[in-house]
Amino acid sequence: MNVIDIFHAPRGFVFQDFETRGIVTDHGEVTLRYPVLTAEIIRDLCGTVRRNRLQALSAYSVERIVDVIGKAVELWTDPDYEERLLAESLIPAITGYDATMTRIELKRYMRMFRRRELLRFLDDELSSPRILDEYRPNKSGGYTRLYGPDLTFHVFSSNVPGIPVWSMTMSLLTKSAIIGKSSFDEPLMPVLFARSLAQIDPDLADALAVVPWRGGTVELEDMAIGEANAVIAYGSSHTTEAIRPRVGTGKPFLSYGARIGFSLIGREALRADTHVQTVHRMAVDVATYDQQSCLAPQTIFVERGGVISPAQTAELLARELDSQQRKYPRSVPSDEESLAIRRARSETEMKALFMAAPAPGGSAAQNDPQAPFVIESPQGTNWTVLYFPNTDSLTSLATPLNRTINLVAVDQLENALPALKPYRAWLQTCAIAASSSRLFTLAQHVGEYGIDRICPIGEMNRAKSGWHHDGGFNILDLVRAVDIERNTDRYSDTFDIDYE
Repeated sequence: MNVIDIFHAPRGFVFQDFETRGIVTDHGEVTLRYPVLTAEIIRDLCGTVRRNRLQALSAYSVERIVDVIGKAVELWTDPDYEERLLAESLIPAITGYDATMTRIELKRYMRMFRRRELLRFLDDELSSPRILDEYRPNKSGGYTRLYGPDLTFHVFSSNVPGIPVWSMTMSLLTKSAIIGKSSFDEPLMPVLFARSLAQIDPDLADALAVVPWRGGTVELEDMAIGEANAVIAYGSSHTTEAIRPRVGTGKPFLSYGARIGFSLIGREALRADTHVQTVHRMAVDVATYDQQSCLAPQTIFVERGGVISPAQTAELLARELDSQQRKYPRSVPSDEESLAIRRARSETEMKALFMAAPAPGGSAAQNDPQAPFVIESPQGTNWTVLYFPNTDSLTSLATPLNRTINLVAVDQLENALPALKPYRAWLQTCAIAASSSRLFTLAQHVGEYGIDRICPIGEMNRAKSGWHHDGGFNILDLVRAVDIERNTDRYSDTFDIDYE
């Protein structure tokens, strides 16, 4: 029986006691091993990675850190790389995500962290990456250097494999040591990434520790929060908000809770020559990781006036989701999630009873129906399309996820905007399928409603390097700036014996 350690600790750090958990994969049973933790162990881990950072990572140039991360990521481009094979085997078994989809999405995701992408990211956010290494001239005539936290505590989420890699990379670029709490629902990817870093640069990897524990274990969390100089938390809004008041004043706290994505489909994307590809890309956004990503769409607004109507679009989307189900089967939802989907279906059907029925003359999708309708998977809750004839009939911008999507008909895409207002605090990604002549006008409007990312449909789950996550900065929100004011260097020159 294979035993896989789902933790990473610096070299020489020894855990005394362990627990195990068995899972079944396509290749047999595997045992996951993880340490029994106490607050004292977390304190010792924090102290160890902080000391290791001081001895090595703090003296690295940012370019060297980029090189290490880039080389580690290049290992993942090899289909036979051991850690990649482990991820492709175990992550589907742990999470329930389709194995083929997981393989494709992980490969695509890891490419975001290649050297050239990291350099592009740094150049986008910083005036000069070397400002993390040394004092650099600033526009006021002085000099500025950015300092990252000595230690950052990360709370990793489990909804999308690979997200911890982003979080860890951002901290490493600021030269921060890391104590990471992984989730038992997906504890593997941050550990595998740490191991890849260790293969390239063991000294850098010694500034990292990743261990799983149950969410809400207050004594462990409080120890990590107290020891760290910054906190980054991913997860549900409940998780992030429970941590927020425990983070000390003045300590950076970056929280990434639940968010809602939506799409705007213009009539030009539903022409005879464009609608097939448009609907396919809509389905890809819905099916990828079963909408568990905060980037995924929960509502799609479809403009009337195309060759196919919004109702016909709903029917075609349902067919495409059925195709996606055959190609990439959805993970098995919990009983609670299945109940929520069935409730959403029933509520939409009940609403239809109190509104005008579709016009006669064939199926609802052959007309412009004035009442909602539901198109659901033949088996269970595999996928669901909830159609609404206007924004007034829309029950909620949010859905129960698990490939459950609202499709709302609008006369003009701008008519969708009022429906966004009540959800301003939760909006994140907006996908747009419209002509370039309308793109920036639409972007100007939706940008006022709290979103932080606009992308093409079909790419909602594939954020690019340089994205300002939740509208903030990945590097700048973690660092503090120190300025040497103008003329300080000239004043220092006066103490030179040869100064004139």
